[in-house]
Amino acid sequence: MKDGSGNPVYPIIYNGTTYLPVRAISNMLDIPVDWDASTKTVILGTEEKPPKSLLSFEGKTSDFSSRVTDKGSLTVKGADGADIVYNDGICFRIWNGTASANVDRAYQAKIGGSYTKLSFDAYISASSNDIEDKTPYEIYVYNVDTKENLATITITAGEIKKVEGIDITGVKTIGFAANCIKILKGSDSDRAYFFNPVVE
Repeated sequence: MKDGSGNPVYPIIYNGTTYLPVRAISNMLDIPVDWDASTKTVILGTEEKPPKSLLSFEGKTSDFSSRVTDKGSLTVKGADGADIVYNDGICFRIWNGTASANVDRAYQAKIGGSYTKLSFDAYISASSNDIEDKTPYEIYVYNVDTKENLATITITAGEIKKVEGIDITGVKTIGFAANCIKILKGSDSDRAYFFNPVVE
């Protein structure tokens, strides 16, 4: 066994108890090891972070995107007709049909790069004609810093779609936007909602 500098290390026996060098053992087993000086604690393995609301991070809105906080906008009818009430959300105004979405107009949240997964419920609020016609829309998730499109999800007007596990490894700033897919469909009153967005 060797320490972090490559020097040999050995177990010791003290008062009938065998002590092993933690870093050497963790390196042999390929388990990350860390030291928390504030609590004087050795941490083995990776620490699981509980899901965290995207809206708890610093966010940037635009003329087209905003946080959703009013209960009326956070309540939608589910497939069975019962109300679904969300805790929080993001809204993107689909103002120009197929040309609404881009990174600059997107709602942007600075998540810092230490999360790996994004999940949310997507919903399109549109005219009753678009809902009856099942007009298709696309919602987008961006890496704002690189302008890379991380995910494109197709959803129809009035549908609630559960989106889970989008890979956001290394992403520092994430963005949300949407478009109507059909030209001459959709209107300035259409909205894409990203309900209960969480990272983990």
